[in-house]
Amino acid sequence: MNNWFTVDKEGLKALQAGKPKTFIINELTQNAWDENITKCGVFIQYDNSKKEISVEVRDNNPEGFKDITHAYTLFADTYKRKDPSKRGRFNLGEKQVLSISNYAKVTTTKGTILFDSQGRHELPEKTNQGSRIEVIFDGTEEEMNELISHAKTLLVPEHIEYVVNGNRIPSKPVFKTVEASLDTEVLRDGVMVSTSRKTKINLVASNGQSYIYEMGIPVMETDCYWNIDVLQKIPLAVDRETIRPYYLQDLYAVILNETYQHVPEDDASALWIRTGMKDDRIKKEAVQGILEKRFGGKVLSRNPFDPHANEEAISNGYNLITGNQMSKEEWQKVRELGLIKSTTEEFGSDAFATAKAVTPTPNQRRFALLSKKVAKEFLGINLDVVFIRCDRTNVRADYGNHRLRFNLSLLGNGFFDTVDWQNLRLLIHELAHEHGGHLEHEYHYAMTKLGAQLTLKALEEPSWFEVN
Repeated sequence: MNNWFTVDKEGLKALQAGKPKTFIINELTQNAWDENITKCGVFIQYDNSKKEISVEVRDNNPEGFKDITHAYTLFADTYKRKDPSKRGRFNLGEKQVLSISNYAKVTTTKGTILFDSQGRHELPEKTNQGSRIEVIFDGTEEEMNELISHAKTLLVPEHIEYVVNGNRIPSKPVFKTVEASLDTEVLRDGVMVSTSRKTKINLVASNGQSYIYEMGIPVMETDCYWNIDVLQKIPLAVDRETIRPYYLQDLYAVILNETYQHVPEDDASALWIRTGMKDDRIKKEAVQGILEKRFGGKVLSRNPFDPHANEEAISNGYNLITGNQMSKEEWQKVRELGLIKSTTEEFGSDAFATAKAVTPTPNQRRFALLSKKVAKEFLGINLDVVFIRCDRTNVRADYGNHRLRFNLSLLGNGFFDTVDWQNLRLLIHELAHEHGGHLEHEYHYAMTKLGAQLTLKALEEPSWFEVN
């Protein structure tokens, strides 16, 4: 006897326990799709008396099975291993199907193999063209309905007429095709090796649950906004349901680079996006586009040790994000690309460290005198007003220790030429800090009170605002 191994059918069957029976559709259909066919039919029925499900897959391949012994030979050599555009590689899937079956029949142009309770039988029956594979196994009516639904989720190649229980399942329209080099598997010198190969990836609209497909055959669920169909072999474990994390990261980055403009805001925090953002392939504009959808156009990272800068950023309309809103790898990528500054960088207490004092113009001096008059009248303080230039910050003005500084680099020389709502608003905003920070109730109370007091003053004594 030349064989080294004997495979126990019941042992192989036990390994399939708990596995969704949808793998039956995947395995039998992909075998047909890998061949030279234009038609493929799947027929699924339920025998209530026997509590059995039957699945039959037919195709019109002129040659039929290249080698009918592959129907029962585990891991036999197959031409598909050398071709990344073919789905098969292990010669295992149909044997997994046989292991859970009570009856099976493979009929092709080379003959027929029958599997029943008595074992395996070779019969002379042949087809003129194509193959028919029928399997019968224990199941429920609910499982039969799941198989029918699953068979309809396959992404049908355009050149194949595919029917499920007599109903034609059309090819789905492709939203976008992306080209990229991705890892795949191929047989070289008798060894399956991983290699990088350029391929197309079709994105297809999803009706709810999305999947990653290998040439139309679903492999695993994904939270991607689209179904992802990779048109070459995906590096998979023997179970054909596990995609390696590094491959997923590459795949998601490639897709995100081409589709970030189309991602809905509600999906901008999805796991697939956060995974792709960590990859070396990700483009700066893709990350920036996603950040804007997640956090808005004006965003800074919050520095918990610089509350003044945080408050100043909020008052200037920035959305502050904290460390736990992105993963460590996401933060690393964002900082590497220079996309998000901290509140301290933009509004920190040392923002004016490089500021240079400038000699005020007559109009600026008049506004400084008005500012001092307001501070004395309504706050009871002696105010120091300074005009500076500093272009390394977004801070237009700041107040502290009875000193008010105006940054002419941002305000411009003409900002104080006349007393208007803009410079008075800025004055009120800064002087109210005498009573607290932006997020404190006392600060907001002081602002509204000061605004009301100035309004009454203007109504009762308009000449009070004339300053020489």
